[in-house]
Amino acid sequence: MLRPLAIAVAMMAAVPSTAWPCDNAVELTRDDYVRMVIRAEKLIEAGDYRRAERQIAARFGDAKLERRAKDLRALIRLRAPKPKDDLKTVVEHFKQRSESDDGKTDVRFRAWLAEAYLATGNEASAREILVDLHKRDLMPDGYAYLALAKLSTGEQRALALTACETRMKVKAMCTLPAKKVSLQTKS
Repeated sequence: MLRPLAIAVAMMAAVPSTAWPCDNAVELTRDDYVRMVIRAEKLIEAGDYRRAERQIAARFGDAKLERRAKDLRALIRLRAPKPKDDLKTVVEHFKQRSESDDGKTDVRFRAWLAEAYLATGNEASAREILVDLHKRDLMPDGYAYLALAKLSTGEQRALALTACETRMKVKAMCTLPAKKVSLQTKS
């Protein structure tokens, strides 16, 4: 009778747990928060912004993880804006991040700033950043090439779209918005 009980206790002790039980609750470890942020980054890359937003809805205890999650929240607001969103705050966020110590070595912040400029209508600043990154071969992802394609014409546009399709996991995201055409006729 004691033998089966001893075997069950030994098996339970041998199985590692990812979270610690605490007062009938689950306490997440730092590794769990890191996994949540990484999962959110992958969802953003795949274009699933709603699930990514839910993934990083929690507050993180670690300052670095919180900054990373804040960047992802701003990126979600930029790429999937809601009608009430003010994208000027996103521009300010990425401007501040690109000028920070981390941002000076991470070109993603510059590319995200260019995307934010493009979304707010500041095409000249966006083009300046993206052309500079492209000339130095520092384009971080397909989204940067898509933004460059939106600002380019002719052969440069075609090359940027091809580069976007090469880098994007979801190729369908590399489409340009249709131009608005007026249907009014002259009388």
